[in-house]
Amino acid sequence: MDRLAELQQLIIDFAKIERVPQFGDIPRKETDVDHSFGLAITCWYLHSKIAPSLNLGKILQYALAHDIVEIHAGDTYTFDKEALKTKDTRERAALTQLQHDWPDFTEITTSAQEYMDKSNEEARFVKAVDKMLPIFMFELTPDPKRAWEAREIGLSMERESKRSMHVSEIISPYYEQLIDWLYERDNIPKH
Repeated sequence: MDRLAELQQLIIDFAKIERVPQFGDIPRKETDVDHSFGLAITCWYLHSKIAPSLNLGKILQYALAHDIVEIHAGDTYTFDKEALKTKDTRERAALTQLQHDWPDFTEITTSAQEYMDKSNEEARFVKAVDKMLPIFMFELTPDPKRAWEAREIGLSMERESKRSMHVSEIISPYYEQLIDWLYERDNIPKH
């Protein structure tokens, strides 16, 4: 029971990590728990429609574990160039800490590592879908124009930052559709 309580504390600590986007129309920032659950549900939804040959169990494990290292490493904002320089080092150190703390839950640390390493198509699929979700969070705020402008994000920046979506051959064709969708909605600055 003590170990289950410790696992619940891990989840609580994970929920303390705030991300940059507001959580849609809820007046608070999205947390890593919100984001990981949303990623898992989104990947599950997309699986049968565009990726039925992939292993759904692996996809869900990657989605739930993909940001677990942020408990120790913190969230790294896509447009924070300084933080991006140390992201991999911080996250690898965090993974080592989690492996030490959770030797009886190797599935979560193995999934986090395979995701980080983009070890297989399932991991690459989750990575690509992960990069789509902040766009929707910005667009689902009550004032999306203000959300984009407050972060000084323009369409060209978003296009450049989403190169990682091309890591998955399955998701890559949807990238231009996403950019076109953003353009049509006319909330993000065009620069």
